[in-house]
Amino acid sequence: MSKKILLLLVIPLVLVVAAALLLPLLLDEDEILAVATRVLHDRTGATLSVAGDTSLSLFPELGVSLADASLAMPGEEQPSLHIGALDIGVQLLPLLSGSVEIDGIRLDRLSATLHAAPQQKTVDTSGLSDAELDAFYAERRKMLEQQGDATGAALAVPLALNVKRLEVTDSRIEMVPADGTASTVIELIRLHATGLNLHGEPIPLEAELRLPGEQPLDIALEGRFGIDQDTQKVQLQPLQVGVGGVLQDRLQLSASGEADLSRQSADLTLDIESGEISGQGSLRYASFESPQIDAKLHFNLFNPALLALAGPEAAASTRSAPASGDEPLPLDAIRLIDTRADLTIERAVFAPHTVDNLHAKLRALDGVVKITTLTGELYEGKIDASATFDGKHNTAVLDTAGKVAGVEIAAALQAMQSKALLSGRATLDWQLSGKGRTANELLAALSGPIELDTQNPVLRDVAVEQMICQAVALVNREQLTASFPTDSAFTALGAQLQLADGEVRLSPLRAEMPHIGLTGTGTLNLLSQDLEATFKARLSPALEQLDPACRVNERLAAIDWPVECKGNLDTDPGQWCAVDTAEIIEELTKNEARRRVKKEAGKLFEKLLD
Repeated sequence: MSKKILLLLVIPLVLVVAAALLLPLLLDEDEILAVATRVLHDRTGATLSVAGDTSLSLFPELGVSLADASLAMPGEEQPSLHIGALDIGVQLLPLLSGSVEIDGIRLDRLSATLHAAPQQKTVDTSGLSDAELDAFYAERRKMLEQQGDATGAALAVPLALNVKRLEVTDSRIEMVPADGTASTVIELIRLHATGLNLHGEPIPLEAELRLPGEQPLDIALEGRFGIDQDTQKVQLQPLQVGVGGVLQDRLQLSASGEADLSRQSADLTLDIESGEISGQGSLRYASFESPQIDAKLHFNLFNPALLALAGPEAAASTRSAPASGDEPLPLDAIRLIDTRADLTIERAVFAPHTVDNLHAKLRALDGVVKITTLTGELYEGKIDASATFDGKHNTAVLDTAGKVAGVEIAAALQAMQSKALLSGRATLDWQLSGKGRTANELLAALSGPIELDTQNPVLRDVAVEQMICQAVALVNREQLTASFPTDSAFTALGAQLQLADGEVRLSPLRAEMPHIGLTGTGTLNLLSQDLEATFKARLSPALEQLDPACRVNERLAAIDWPVECKGNLDTDPGQWCAVDTAEIIEELTKNEARRRVKKEAGKLFEKLLD
């Protein structure tokens, strides 16, 4: 690909040299063009055809003009490069002394078709066994080292490049992949560069490009760069890039730093802006090193649209239909990532949640993604967690541990478009692990302890005190006359949770109200969101303060009041729970029978003593 682009500069230079050599022929244009065509073919194998006019001028500078010219590379039946018009001006006196100093090159209506060389076939790791995967990682590291040692191919230009001015307008480049997939078209609307050289001196550049397609991109470049052919280094000083069509607002990117062409590496300092989004940091890319990408970036705002910066596939993933969770995990893609990242984000939006002051450190290599640091603020709570996703083998393993302290419960539920069943603050500690080949399988296999504690919890739309008092009044054969709150305020609420087999098991759950104590067990299915729980309530004689019919005598205070709960988190929580009064009456009957037996036995014993 680069060889053809360089030939765009070689063609006029060959013509200029031919013109200088053939000045004695009194500027015979046809003869000069014939010699230039022969020299170009001998040196590069390319065939030049000119169907339009050709003109040469001598004063005030040596000028060469071509119209409707085509270039065919060796083995090509049809020309892959066409030039509508080419003008070049060269200083005459330096040329006669053997130095090429070009005043200007102008290309108009350039059309180039570039066929990419067949790429090395990517290994599909999804069908490899665990042992074959281990061998694949080892072989890839070995090949990476060998390729790194073998790099160093220099940027070669046949002639010294000294061009005061280069202009390209209304041009089109089509890049055809070797695998037969759709071509990539670049429309070069305008390019203007001055002082082109290969000695490292700054080269001012302005360009406008367009990438047509379903989501067309408009790209504008402006800045300065330098190329040193001896050291194979490129300096960006800096280069401003504006891109429209990637994000809702135009993306402005500023890059400065150094690239090593021979090592295929770059160390860049970046500044990014798009609407209200801004970011800055450093990025190192190295083809033959590990990590290949090493980034330290700071953003004021992050949302999934920014993934478009990672490439078209990442951008498409943000617009694709939601996955069912039963698709295989994308382990093949994860195994190709070799990245180290240190990210600081003031506000990260992961719909429907927003994390403030997010800080994450991660390392991805050979299918293993380790998040050593994950801190932030979520609904006024503090996050401190770590995780390891091991997709090195065919069954992925996830291990995570951490704590979220002081989360505002109602805000979290509202963000998930769930009913605000509970308010107050919650603290979660967890240590979980699981394995699977799909997201649902991995979620269902997660297991480990979770500890829940709350502060000032209030259960909305569930009147626990009224529910209990109704059962007590039924036993007392009376009617409630007082008004009860529709919500239930707890003085304490906590649970030991165990995650296993796709369920959260409450074992036990403890809740305290001013006159009621609850303990129980239950399960919540993570996929179906179905809840089943059984509680035992202990009542205080002070419950009578709520309603006279809610009197709790010694007999009622001595029993456990069963509360059965069953429902789905998407349904009305007021219908979930009920007190099993039949069991209470049965228990009271048994207790009364035992009391009478004891009483009668006591009387009989006294008679025996008498």
